[in-house]
Amino acid sequence: MFALPWWSIACAALAALAFAACARVTPEQRLAGLWDAYRANYMSADGYVIDPLRSGQVTSEAQSYALLQAAWLRDRQTFDRVLHWTTTHLQRPDGLFSWLWDPAGGGRIVDANSATDAEIDTAFALIIAADAFDEPAYRDEAARLVRAIRTHASLAVGDAWFPSAGNWAGPERVVNLSYFAPYAFAYFDALDPGSGWLRAIDIGYQLLAATTGGRPARLPPDFMRVTDEGMPAPLPPSSALSSRFSFDGIRIPWRIEMDCRLRGEPRACAAQPLVGRLRDLLARDRLLVSGYALDGRPESRQESLSFYGALLPSLARTSPDEAATWRRSRLSERQLAQVRDAQNRYYDANWIWFGLALADSIAVSRTPKM
Repeated sequence: MFALPWWSIACAALAALAFAACARVTPEQRLAGLWDAYRANYMSADGYVIDPLRSGQVTSEAQSYALLQAAWLRDRQTFDRVLHWTTTHLQRPDGLFSWLWDPAGGGRIVDANSATDAEIDTAFALIIAADAFDEPAYRDEAARLVRAIRTHASLAVGDAWFPSAGNWAGPERVVNLSYFAPYAFAYFDALDPGSGWLRAIDIGYQLLAATTGGRPARLPPDFMRVTDEGMPAPLPPSSALSSRFSFDGIRIPWRIEMDCRLRGEPRACAAQPLVGRLRDLLARDRLLVSGYALDGRPESRQESLSFYGALLPSLARTSPDEAATWRRSRLSERQLAQVRDAQNRYYDANWIWFGLALADSIAVSRTPKM
C-alpha cells in the first residue's frame, strides 16, 4: 500500500542492523511503517482492531484511532473497511457506538454503552476523510454523529452543555477531560451550527484550569463529576471508574497541543500547568509511569512510552532541544522498532504514532482548514 524504499523496509525488519539507514526515513515514511505494522499486529481482515491486553476484545476507541490514522495517511481502503465494520457492528440506534465487542463465538456486544471519545474521534476522522477522499457522504455521516453526541451524551452546565463520558453518564454527571477535543468541537460547530459546541470549548478549558491549577500543579483525574455550575467534583465513593491520573489523562496534553497547532487557540498555546507538572515528575523520578495520584505520587512502576508520545508535540513546540533529547532517549528508532515488532503494545503503538504525527506537523497539514 505504501511504496517504501529498501532502506525503510530494512529499518522495520532489521532495526538493530540498520540505524544509519533509518536516519534517512522521512516523518511520513516512519508513520507509514508504524501503520503497516499496526495493521499486521492488531487489525483483522474484516476491519476491527483487537487489544491483546483486553483478551483480544474490540473497543470503539480502537476503531476511532484506526480511522484517524487511516485518514491522515490517506489510506482509503483501510478507512472504508474499518468504518463499515464499525457502523455495522457497533453503531447503536441512537447513533452512538457500543464501546466493547468480543470476536469470540462469532462476535457479540459485551457492553452496549458508549464512550464519547470514540464518537468524537470518529466524527473528526470522517471530517478529515471527507476532504482527503473527496467524499461528501463522510461529512454527512460526521454531522449525524455530532448531533448524536450532543443529544445523547451531554450534560447541562448552566445554560450550556458539555459532553459526558457516555450515554450512561448522565445520572452521576460523569465526564472525562481526555475526551475534551476543542479543535474538533470547532469543526463540529460548523456541522451543527448554533448548538453550543463553542460554549463547550469554554467549559472544557475552565474545567482543565480548575483541575490543574495550584502550586505544585495538580494532575487531573481520568474521570470526575461536573456540577450543574460547571465545577469539578469527585466521583461517588462507590464508583469503579479511575479517579487517578493514568492512561486516560495522558491524552489531555496531546489534545490541547492539537488545538494550539490547528487553530492557534491562545488558551492552548499558553504554558500548560499539566505539561509542566509531568516534566517535573520526570525530572524527579527519571521516568514517567502509567499511574499517579493526583498529587503526583507514583502508583505504578510501569513506564509507558505512550506517555512520552502524548507529551512530545507540546515539548517539540516549547522546548525543541528537550524534545530532540526525548527522540534519542525515550522514542529512539530502536524503541520504535521494539513497539513496531511487538504484538502486545496496542496503546503505545497508537500514542507514539499520534505523538509523532503531531510533533512533525503531519496531523495538522493533513487536516482540512475550517
